[in-house]
Amino acid sequence: MPGKSEAEPSATRRAGAKGARNSRGPAPAYSRDQIADAAIEIADEEGLDAVTMRKVAARLGTGAMSLYRYVDSKNALVELMGDRVVGREEWPELSGDWRQDLRDLARGQRRALLAHPWLSRVWAGKPAMGPNMLRGFERSMSILDGFGLGIDDMFEIIGLLDTWVNGYVQNELAAKAYFGDADDEDVHRAMADYVRAVADSGEYPYFTRVVVEAKAPHEDADSRFERALDRLIAGIEGSLPAR
Repeated sequence: MPGKSEAEPSATRRAGAKGARNSRGPAPAYSRDQIADAAIEIADEEGLDAVTMRKVAARLGTGAMSLYRYVDSKNALVELMGDRVVGREEWPELSGDWRQDLRDLARGQRRALLAHPWLSRVWAGKPAMGPNMLRGFERSMSILDGFGLGIDDMFEIIGLLDTWVNGYVQNELAAKAYFGDADDEDVHRAMADYVRAVADSGEYPYFTRVVVEAKAPHEDADSRFERALDRLIAGIEGSLPAR
C-alpha cells in the first residue's frame, strides 16, 4: 500500500500540474506567476492570513472560481507563492569560491525573508519541491561539490546554513515588530536609565562589559549579520576535509 507521500502529491506538484493544459483547450487567461505575484502583494500588505482565492481573484480582475483552473486550494497557492519568491530573487552567478557563494546564498535568503515577513511560515519545516526551489537546491548543493563530502554531509551543511539564516532573521523581525520604527540608537537611549542601573548594581559583570565595551550593539544590522555569518562559515570550513 503506498505511503501518504506517494498517494498525495504535494500542493506544489498539484499546482504545477494545473499549469499544463491540453493544446486543444482554451488559452489560459493568467499565468501561475501572475497569480502568485498577486497573492504575494496581498501578503506583503496585509499578512499571509489575508490571502484568499477571492482576494487574489479580485486583484486580477476575475472571479474566484476561475483560479481553480490553476491552483486547486489555498495550500497550493501558498506553496506557489513561496516558490515564486525564490524565482524572483536575483541570485549572483556562482564564483567558484565556496565561501563567497555560501555567503551570497545566506544574504539572498535573508533579503527575501526580510522583504516578505510572512515567508518563513511558508518555508519552515515543509518539503518544498516547486521548480524554483528545486533549482535553488541544486545550485546550493553544487557549491559544496568537489570536497569529497558524502551527500549527507553536503545536505546537512546547506541545511545548517538555511536554519541559521531563518532563525537569525526571525530575531530581526521580532525586534522590528516590538520596537517599531525606532532605530538601535533610539532603543539604547530609551533603555539607558534601566541599563545603567543594572550595570551599576555590580551583579552582572558580563552584561556590564557588553554595555561598556561591546561594539556590535552599535553596528548596523547588515554588519552584525556579516560578522555572525563569518563565524558560521569558519565553522563549516573547519569541518571540511583537507584539500
